[in-house]
Amino acid sequence: MTSETMPDPTSPTKRYRHRRALDRQRSTLGTSQLGVGLSVSGLVLVLYALVRFVLYLPYHPDPMLALLAWVILIFAIGSTLLLVRRDGFHLSDRVFTVLLVELGVVVVLDLVAVWGQNVIGLYPTAAAAVGGVLLAAVTLRPVRDIVVASVTLGILLVLALLTEARASSVTLGIEILVGAITIAPPLIASAIVSQYRRIVRRELDRVMVASTVASARDALGFFDSEELVTLDLEAEELFDGVADGSVALPLSPELAARASRLATELRRHLTRGGRETWLEHAFTESTVLADGARLRDPERLATYLSTDQRDGLLSAVWLLLGETDAQGATAVLTLGPLDRTEHQGRPGPLTIPIALEATGIQRAKVEPAVWEALSRVGSYADTYQKSRIRIEIDSFVDNPAASQRKGERQ
Repeated sequence: MTSETMPDPTSPTKRYRHRRALDRQRSTLGTSQLGVGLSVSGLVLVLYALVRFVLYLPYHPDPMLALLAWVILIFAIGSTLLLVRRDGFHLSDRVFTVLLVELGVVVVLDLVAVWGQNVIGLYPTAAAAVGGVLLAAVTLRPVRDIVVASVTLGILLVLALLTEARASSVTLGIEILVGAITIAPPLIASAIVSQYRRIVRRELDRVMVASTVASARDALGFFDSEELVTLDLEAEELFDGVADGSVALPLSPELAARASRLATELRRHLTRGGRETWLEHAFTESTVLADGARLRDPERLATYLSTDQRDGLLSAVWLLLGETDAQGATAVLTLGPLDRTEHQGRPGPLTIPIALEATGIQRAKVEPAVWEALSRVGSYADTYQKSRIRIEIDSFVDNPAASQRKGERQ
């Protein structure tokens, strides 16, 4: 094996397989079961519109445009379903764009086919079925895409409703009802899925941040550990190639640049190691805490807290900022300064002063779980003034100096 054929973990084939695996995992992350229910609901709307079209087909003066609209709609549904199944139930941007173009053609053809026919009871059917298709796609796309498509569909229906001539105002109510049945389901489903995804992201964020609680004093964070594993694998493959002779020496310019990059990244991790505490990792890796929280711990006092105290402190800060009613809230967590003269020469526990100051949060809306979490950290007292809460905590921890002297005596 030459240097040009050395296995590359970032090769196109492996990246493609990895992307396919991520696509399948993404389809099962929280919304897969919800997607099944919405897909069935969308299918029911499409079948209802199709049955209505078949029943009123004999009354069409010229049904060719309506038939063409339904043929395009059925083709769009079938082809999109096959492509989505092939890609691991992932609706890509390209496939979704093509689907929207096809649905737009369906809506235009169907509205033209029933233009001015409300007197004999002919209303859009294929255009109404488009709402069912959008409903089925809610869990496969970002919510904003479905909302924009639904609003555009609604605008087209409203324009047709306002510009169409009618002999009786009775038909106006039926057309409004058809438009509501078409637009309301995907919009309501979008709101439900958006809220559900927000809850899932918050819980995943909480679980990931909680993993830092049990970390060692100088342990690496989640992202740093993941990056080191990747660097280690890449370096191991490079060394194996040199050891078995498959990589010629001296290294080619490409492999030399690759080895230099690995050395730089590993050096960066080594020089940074031991400087960040578990609490700094938690604040950095959490989306909730990184956006609205600041940490001040120059003496690295967070490392002295026990596991239960760590969990209580982290839970309190996360709950304060992770609530729906506190979207604009900010918090500053300060540990120290530690008064070492107070316990100098005494074997008793140390008292770590902790101050948590949060703004943009009403005192009455703070969850009881926050106070329960703080009670595990130590004794606390809170003050409230103009949407600003200040909580002062005295956390009692084991004196590390006393533990060290005990070990020396043993």
